[in-house]
Amino acid sequence: MSIQKIARLAGVSVATVSRVLNNSDTVKAKNRERVLQAIKESNYQPNLLARQLRTARSNMILVMVSNIANPFCAEVVKGIEEEAEKNGYRILLCNSGSDLARSTSGLQLLSGKMVDGIITMNALSSLPELTTMIGDAPWVQCAEYADNGSVSCVGINDVDAAQGAVSLLVDGGRTRIALINHDLSYRYSRLRERGYKSVLHVRELAYQQVTYASDLSAAAGTRAMEALL
Repeated sequence: MSIQKIARLAGVSVATVSRVLNNSDTVKAKNRERVLQAIKESNYQPNLLARQLRTARSNMILVMVSNIANPFCAEVVKGIEEEAEKNGYRILLCNSGSDLARSTSGLQLLSGKMVDGIITMNALSSLPELTTMIGDAPWVQCAEYADNGSVSCVGINDVDAAQGAVSLLVDGGRTRIALINHDLSYRYSRLRERGYKSVLHVRELAYQQVTYASDLSAAAGTRAMEALL
């Protein structure tokens, strides 16, 4: 099935079909619906390589995570993929394990123009080489971010989040509140620990016990809890 046949089925021009495939917002709603229906009925699969050569864009985003087995990472990747698809993009996943060799292999897709941008969830302090390798390519840090603000990031206020969690326990009458944290090379870990300790200080609670999970997994969390108990 060719783009010309899709145009005939939908009763529109080839240019209109092309604009729909490229997710252009200049197509009338009724024409877009006719094209999408024709694509669905004919099971049309666009030639992504040809489109990339024509537009110099891949409409692909590289998503680099440290551990996809971590349920948090998996949920974030799911959200990234859903939002990317809404905007006409697809994702390529690199489960780097915070390993330089695996990260470098994934970033070859960026230097080879196989992807248009990158989203990372790695701690920059553990892989400082990433900044040099990514260069000036479109780059967003998710959950974890650079101290100097040099990279655009999406995340939460980790200090406030930790303060809210600890305050809830204190308000419930708890006074011996421990923290299971992660590697302090991650900025969010440092900020959450700061929030935890700040509430204990303000509430004048002397008990402070922090243990560190070796990795972001249920098993590591269990071991950290056993160490506390």
